[in-house]
Amino acid sequence: MCGGGPPVANPPREWFARPTADVARDLVGCALVVDGGTPEAVVARIVETEAYLGTTDPASHAFRGPTPRSTVMFGLAAHLYVYFTYGMHNCANVVTEPDGVAGAVLLRAAAVEDGVATVTARRGAATPAAALLRGPGNLCRGLGITRADDGIDLLDPGSRVHVERRAGSPPIAIGTRIGLRHAADRLLRFAWRGDPAVSRPVPWESGERGPSSGKRKGPD
Repeated sequence: MCGGGPPVANPPREWFARPTADVARDLVGCALVVDGGTPEAVVARIVETEAYLGTTDPASHAFRGPTPRSTVMFGLAAHLYVYFTYGMHNCANVVTEPDGVAGAVLLRAAAVEDGVATVTARRGAATPAAALLRGPGNLCRGLGITRADDGIDLLDPGSRVHVERRAGSPPIAIGTRIGLRHAADRLLRFAWRGDPAVSRPVPWESGERGPSSGKRKGPD
């Protein structure tokens, strides 16, 4: 199961078309399968995500409505949104929400389960195993995801990237998103608590029964 969702091999499109924060939480522990069935096949377990809530989120590329870059975020769920940033990094996002409603989950970090040699060749032999796919730019570099993959359908059997269900429910920690100027206080970062591949600073709050709205909770 993925976070209490329906049992899936590839989750159905309806699973991705849910509220973005719920999908972000439930993707933690699911597997990314890239170039399956080829000599460069890689399987990586997602350990960290961030939710971006479309037109209600000043930090989202979709905040001001569709643009040539963000149009895919307003389309069908379960597509890949890949953008280039800082003149050097690709970042991969999973599109969420019903058709016409923008939302996306940034894939921040993953742990390699199969295809270590392929990832290491892309990232460098000196890179520690836990850091191979730590950070969204490193994740794309290690998995070979580029702007050429922008808009691909994760549910298309012919696509080079797929998402597979997780075997169980990992312990989830939540925290604020990293490196933002706007809406920086929203609790929309989800991570596998204690996994060494998670970015620093690590999320600090248990997310077992946390809210999906992204609002920071006040003192008890």
